[in-house]
Amino acid sequence: MMSYDDVARADRNYEYFVGDLWTLMHNAGARVAEYISASQGDGKKVLVVAGNGNNGGDGIVAGTLLSGKNTVSLFPISGPYGMKTRDSRHAMRDYRGRFMDMQSFMEEASSYHVIIDAIFGSGFSGEPRPPYDAIIRKINESGAYIVSDDIPSALGSSMPVKPDATVTFTDAKTGMTPENSGKIVVADIGIPEKVFTHNGPGEFVYFRKSEKSSHKGMNGRAAIIGGWAYHGSAVIASGGAMAVGSDLVKIYTTGLNYPIISSYDPGIIVRNLDLEVPHEEVMNNDSILVGSGLGKGQDVHFITGLVKGFTGTIVLDAEGLDFHRQIREAAPGSRIIMTPHTGEFRRISGLEPTAENAAAFARSTGSCVILKGVVDTVTDGKATRFTEGGNPRMTMGGTGDLLAGLVTGLAARTANPFRASCMASFLNKSAGDFCQRQKSLWYSVTDMIHAIPDLMIQYVG
Repeated sequence: MMSYDDVARADRNYEYFVGDLWTLMHNAGARVAEYISASQGDGKKVLVVAGNGNNGGDGIVAGTLLSGKNTVSLFPISGPYGMKTRDSRHAMRDYRGRFMDMQSFMEEASSYHVIIDAIFGSGFSGEPRPPYDAIIRKINESGAYIVSDDIPSALGSSMPVKPDATVTFTDAKTGMTPENSGKIVVADIGIPEKVFTHNGPGEFVYFRKSEKSSHKGMNGRAAIIGGWAYHGSAVIASGGAMAVGSDLVKIYTTGLNYPIISSYDPGIIVRNLDLEVPHEEVMNNDSILVGSGLGKGQDVHFITGLVKGFTGTIVLDAEGLDFHRQIREAAPGSRIIMTPHTGEFRRISGLEPTAENAAAFARSTGSCVILKGVVDTVTDGKATRFTEGGNPRMTMGGTGDLLAGLVTGLAARTANPFRASCMASFLNKSAGDFCQRQKSLWYSVTDMIHAIPDLMIQYVG
């Protein structure tokens, strides 16, 4: 089944990979019209009750297509000029039939053979307010054969439309059953498989936005255990975590690199591990990155001691990948994300870096894996997605640290590791492509960090 967010993800990714959503609306309306023609025959009086969004647009298209062999009337609840989306306005411009207002709807609804319910889509929540409550009541009492477009309007409320059939697209929607949706007809509207299997801007429908009433720490507390040998790696990772809106970003590093890292960004909290750091402070983070700039030959017992008992998300990158078993033992209640490139994947798994092997490794370790490459593979062992994009300049040092920082920051805000990983993988490649459009191949990882807020505005708002 598909949730509202799943539907929104598919719409956004379709627009990104394919283009105009009007094709999907036309196909959706066509599937509804085809079902009505096949099940009810021609020569019927058909009433379309349309809301002002894309669900309403689907219904209007269905009415237009049915009008050649049926008598069709349209009741646009917000009026013929009240449609809110570009594609629903397109549907309205194409409609040439009769219009009804509220009074004529209430007087005539019972005289129609078929009513198309196209009021609310899967994004509806709460209870239908006036005049929608009266409209839904009238539809249910009409005695007509009721067909809902994609999902019964107001499903989940105390007053949903009660259809005889629901023509739903791609897959049934969350909460739909034969008892509340009638006959469920799953229709293909031509969405390519890539929309579902590849990461795109649609991943950001799962991003948890900041609430106006939130206070410091509520929008993500990310930590980095790194920069012990290479201070720049930790700085880059922290820049990524901060750029996706983490409230607090901390770096736990050595006394040697503490003053260097502290000089970069006053917004980053830097802690000196040569001094005593309270364990409860480390535990108070939402996500912890282990590995960026850590260097080889570090004391694994000291590192596992820092994360012992942690129950948030742990991201393992670079040298941190070699400790994945010990980290799991030290923090069995944590969610783990690993970000290996192909060579690292061979080293830690003993397997060739394929999508199938990445999924098998994720299952065996109970983790989420971002297998970096020309096309990233993101998998939690149950679902696998791919991320295209990027360019040759992204072979420079630091892009892996940036990815690790992005996924750490996103995991601090979005507790689902798979969704955070999909967002981070797409965002990292998008940042490289954004910079290439501006500077060809003459950009730096710092340019990529600076591009992240512009991309977040585009993808989140």
